[in-house]
This record gives sequence, structure tokens and C-alpha cells, in this order.
Amino acid sequence: MRPSLRQRRLVPIALAALVVLLVAESPRLLPQRSRVGAPADRIEEMISAMSLKEKAGQLVMAGIEGYEPGDDARVLIQERRIGGVILFSRNIQDAAQVRELVKKLQSMAVSQERGLPLFIAVDQEGGAIVRVRDATLFPGNMALGAAQDADLAYRVALHTARELRAMGVNVNFAPVLDVNVNPKNPVIGVRSFGEDPKLVARLGTAVIRGLQDGGVLATAKHFPGHGDTDVDSHVALPTVPHGRDRLEQVELLPFRAAVQAGVGAIMTAHVTFPAVEPQAGLPATLSRRVLTGLLREELGFDGLVFTDALEMQAIAGRFGVGEAAVMAVEAGADVVLVAWPRDWRVALEAVEALEEAIDRGRLSEERIDRSLRRILAAKERLGLFEEPRIDAGDIQRSAGRDEGQALAVEAARRSVTLLVDGDGAIPIQGSVLVLAPRIRGLTGIDNPEETAVSLGALLARHGAQVAERLYTLDPSEAERSELVRLAKEADTVILATYNAWKAKNGGEARLARELLQSGANLIAVALGDPYDCGALGPVPAYLATYGYTPAQLEALAEVLVGMARPGGRLPVTIPGHFQAGDGL
Repeated sequence: MRPSLRQRRLVPIALAALVVLLVAESPRLLPQRSRVGAPADRIEEMISAMSLKEKAGQLVMAGIEGYEPGDDARVLIQERRIGGVILFSRNIQDAAQVRELVKKLQSMAVSQERGLPLFIAVDQEGGAIVRVRDATLFPGNMALGAAQDADLAYRVALHTARELRAMGVNVNFAPVLDVNVNPKNPVIGVRSFGEDPKLVARLGTAVIRGLQDGGVLATAKHFPGHGDTDVDSHVALPTVPHGRDRLEQVELLPFRAAVQAGVGAIMTAHVTFPAVEPQAGLPATLSRRVLTGLLREELGFDGLVFTDALEMQAIAGRFGVGEAAVMAVEAGADVVLVAWPRDWRVALEAVEALEEAIDRGRLSEERIDRSLRRILAAKERLGLFEEPRIDAGDIQRSAGRDEGQALAVEAARRSVTLLVDGDGAIPIQGSVLVLAPRIRGLTGIDNPEETAVSLGALLARHGAQVAERLYTLDPSEAERSELVRLAKEADTVILATYNAWKAKNGGEARLARELLQSGANLIAVALGDPYDCGALGPVPAYLATYGYTPAQLEALAEVLVGMARPGGRLPVTIPGHFQAGDGL
């Protein structure tokens, strides 16, 4: 009888033996470093030396708690040998601290016998979805979609990659390639470049090239597409009901382009696609027809496949994390992600379920080894076996912080979109009252931070006579009454909204209507999704910024006082109001 993996005792291979030169320069990953992938026999040597625990662990990426490695990191990395760690805001204070944390995590990994370096990942999409807020805060995808410039998107991504790599982060779960054709989409919105699949493909491939030219693995998400849903997969299971022809024309087009552009990784969607997977209730993440049949065989993708977080309710609430981990690998995923559960031990469920599935033969060694080859080859191409040492104090200098800030403002200026200015309210004159929301995360992916910079202060800096008042996202009747009273004392009222179109933010829409009824000279600005005008009613002037980073608020202030022209074109249709491409 053939011995199980548990019974094998293989000779250790020193980590130094893993450090090899690449056979050919990669045009898509680390082109600035002439290095080649390990020969196939070297990869096979690594795999043959791995124990059951190591093989199962390498197929898992997990989140941890805190700013320093704790017991969770020790167990997951040193005992369970996981292949990667994803960092969230709960792990991040500033760039220097991130670099020190990453160094400690990598040291924990490689200090083990046959220790392998870690993938270190973040969601640094730009706009509202960033984890390292000490890095340059670039406008997000829909802002880049409004600017419609692939070179600009490339430069933003390249700078993002350089900053991340200076901190030791080597995987970015970006760009989002979902085509946001559904105005009621609760979780994608401004994370998408827009509603035109060709625009999404053009800008998405530019971001992929920028990230990978900067030495970071780009991850196109969420395959096969999360743009035409009205359900958030963090809380339930969405469905994209369209036929295959429509999927080819819209959802799949950007992913085909990404594969052709050499994207290193793709992340799955917890969404059902009946046209591809007829089994009711089986999401793409767990579907062999989707991940192997469609992605691997039809699209020809041979890079890494990451799952989206398995503890999201679309998966965990139906299958359980452990069973879902095994099903995802059976379907064709290489790395299962357990990102932010309330209890980090949930990640152990995934590791143990994979280990048991391998040991019992449910997952064959041949199947597991295919994923391990991709994982180890990607770590080689990223140079993780010879990671350069960068002192924490050099991060801002090496990443070009001043250059990044200038680029962020350039992108923001070119994205601000003026959609209506019927009464010539812009540039503003006289006394101005700014009403701005206290922004907090509204979905399972948003950051919870409020607006970092005051629009009123920026306007005042440019010479405007300004008063400012912050309001809650769903202001009560009493709060609205007080704001309307203050508005009567100003010549112009600037009402900034954040996703007022969502039903739970109905107070924002009522505030706008009450301000108009009071006779206020109103300028409305959508700081989030541009669809807010549908809820506000007819306003004299309406702008969209697609985000509220400091650079975007600075660009907005410049437009409002007449220092800059709004350069953006609407990248989505606002039903009953504006068409994609509109912009004054």
C-alpha cells in the first residue's frame, strides 16, 4: 500500500537552496529586476519535500489581529504553515509599522524548517477601499473611469505598487473588473471603472500593468463579474441571471483582456451564474464549471486563483468555511482566503479541512501539486526568496511621496464631473454654507473612517467666505430643521451627499428637498456613487467626485471657486437623468 503523506519523512531542503535566478525576464512582473523563475525541477524538489501540513497550509491566506504578530500569527504561520497573510486597517498604523510587521511575519515563516516566504496582501483599490491610509490616497476606479485615460491609470497603479512594495506588501487585491451596469449595486459602485466593458478592460489592463511593473502581483476581481447584482455577497448570495451571450459581451470581456495582458492572479465572486453553472445555489467560487471550465480552459488562464473571503455569508452561511475551502480547491482555486472572521480560529477550519481532504484522497496529490506549482512560481517571480531589505525610515523617500500626492491631485482634477449648472452657481460667490456628511462604511468592504479633510477649510483656503456643518448620514427631522435654518443665512449652500440613493440614507434626500423648498441656492455634490441625483430631486447644480480622498476634495474645492475646470465624463448612466459620457 502506498504510504500517506503523514507517514513520509522527507529530507529537509535548506531555504538557501530555494534562492535561484530566473531563466528569462518577465515582461509583466518585476521587469525592473532581471530575474527568472525557478526551473521546473527545483519547484518539484520543493513540493516533494513538503509534508501534508505544509501543503495544506500553503493553500490558505488568512487575516490576523493587531499591529504586532500574536498567538494567532504564531499558530497560523509557524504551526499551520499558511502561505499568505492579508492585512486590514486593524493591522495598520502607518507605513513604517506595516514594514516592521511584514518583516516579523516573514521572519516567522522562513525561520521554520523548509520555511517558505509569505504572500502579503491588501485591498488597496484606491478611493474608499484602501487599507494603508498612510500611503498616497489615490482616487478610485470610477474616478479614473471619469478621466478615461489609460496612461493616468497606469501611473497611479505603478506608484501604488512602489509604495506597497516598499512596505513589504507583494499582492494587491485589485483592480476591480466588475462592470457596474446595475445602478442598485450595493457593494461595487465606485469600485468599478464604469458601465462600459471596453472602458473597464482598457483601464483595468493599464492598472494591471502598472501594479506588476511595480513588483506587486495584481489580482483582477471578482470573476466572472459582480457588477450586475443588487445583493451584497457579504450578507447574501447574489445571482447574475443573464445568458452566455450577454456574459461574453459584458461581464467576461474585461477578464479576457486581463488574461491576455498577463494578470498574475484572479479573485472569484461569491455569485451564481446559471448560464455557466446550472446547479442552483452554487456560487462561482465553488463551481468547477466556472473556475476550471470557463477560467482555465476557455479563457486560458494559468495564473493564481484566489477565492474571495470564505467567511462572507454567501459562502459561510450556506456551506461552512471548512467544506467551502475543499470545494473551492476542487473547483480550481489555488488559494482560499479567510480574511476577517470574528474568531481567527475559523482559518484553522480551512487548513484542517484541506489537510483531511488530502489525507483521505478527496483532494489528490496531483491536484494539490498543480496549485503549489503556481504558488511557488509566483513567489519566485516576486523575488520573495531574496526580498530586499528596506529600512522603515526610507519608505516615504523610496516611494516618492511628493510625486504621489501630485499625481493624486492630477487624477482628481481630471475626474470631477459637472453634470448641471443651470443657474451659473459655479464658481461660488458670496457667503457659503457647506453641509457635509459624517461618512462611515456602508458595506462589508468599506473603510469606517469619516472624511479626512474638511471641504469648508479647503474652500476657505482659496478665499471663500465659508461656514461648515457636519451632519449624520441619515439626519433626523430636528437635525434637518436646524440645517435648513442655517442655510437661510447663506448665499449658497453646498450639500455633499454620500450614497443618498440608498433607502437607509433617506434623510439625506429629505434634507435636499427641504433645502430647495426653503429657497436655498443649492449645489449638490455626490461624494460616493454618482446616482444620488435620482433621490435628491432637481437641483440647480450637480457634481460628482466618486470619492472623498483629500485629493478629490481639493480638486472639488478648486472647481467650486473657479480655479480648475471639471475634467470628468460620467462613466455610468443615471436612469432618468444623465447618460454615460455626460459632463459639462
